Amino acid sequence: MHTRTEQIPSSSSLSGHYQQITVIGNAHGDWQPADIGHTFIFNGTEHDADNVINICNGPYAGSHQAFVVSNSLDDNQLVSLLTEVGEKLEGQLNCWPSSGLATILLMSLMATQVNVQRMSLLPSLARPNDMPASEHLPCMVHNWLGERRIALGLQLTNNNIQWPELFVDDASTLLLHDVEPVDINPFEVLLSDAVRRRQNDILTPDNADPQFKIAQRLALQVTTEQPDNLEVQYALLAALSNLPSVQWLTYANQSDLIMAESLFYNQYPQTASYWYLIDNQASQYLDTIRHHLAYCQQVIALTAKQANADS
Repeated sequence: MHTRTEQIPSSSSLSGHYQQITVIGNAHGDWQPADIGHTFIFNGTEHDADNVINICNGPYAGSHQAFVVSNSLDDNQLVSLLTEVGEKLEGQLNCWPSSGLATILLMSLMATQVNVQRMSLLPSLARPNDMPASEHLPCMVHNWLGERRIALGLQLTNNNIQWPELFVDDASTLLLHDVEPVDINPFEVLLSDAVRRRQNDILTPDNADPQFKIAQRLALQVTTEQPDNLEVQYALLAALSNLPSVQWLTYANQSDLIMAESLFYNQYPQTASYWYLIDNQASQYLDTIRHHLAYCQQVIALTAKQANADS
């Protein structure tokens, strides 16, 4: 479920240095550096305390390196270790990881205690209504559902990590309760077009097969081109977002959840993105859909942990 930590060697000199660690994410809210140990912050977050270390993804800082570190005991050594962790995570995510997840994983190998704050690994994909289609949200470049999959495994198998914001409630508070529920398998709507495209390259939007065309209209079109039936696609996204989390959970399995991860990011936004990631109206539904998926991930992970404990 998560990276095999024994594959990532840690530096003995740094291991002794980083024992009490606080990791502060980029979510909204006030924060202060920890009184004891070291505090890690990321990208644009700043603080001048001696025990605060800043880590940036290299592209964010305009660097050719994978990460940029400042104010640590040995910046270059920490960059090297983070890069090694990042490469391990990339293989599990099919995407370069966020600096937050890479830092937490590395510190979990070194520190006796890691406290994570202001970090749910679910930054919003909802675009401002006036955002041009040529622009992308910076958070769109990471596979956040995949990062949560790894983070849950890390949290549930390591007693030295305290990460309360990683756990989510079901999405009931986000739903429109005056909307009549629909009896559908949400994963069929979400994934069936993506499955068809991956299994058979011949099946394209202009395919003449009438059955394909009918099925495609009843599924989220996973394409970089804006669909012809745009209003239907908006309605499908709205319906998926407003289903109860328990309905998603009824049909959820690990394979579908992992496949769904790929629908919600584009590591290289200079190339074409799936249409709904850069459509201002469609993107308003993505956070709730992704919340449903995160909740399913979480229940499956907790269930697996309980089953292992009982066996």
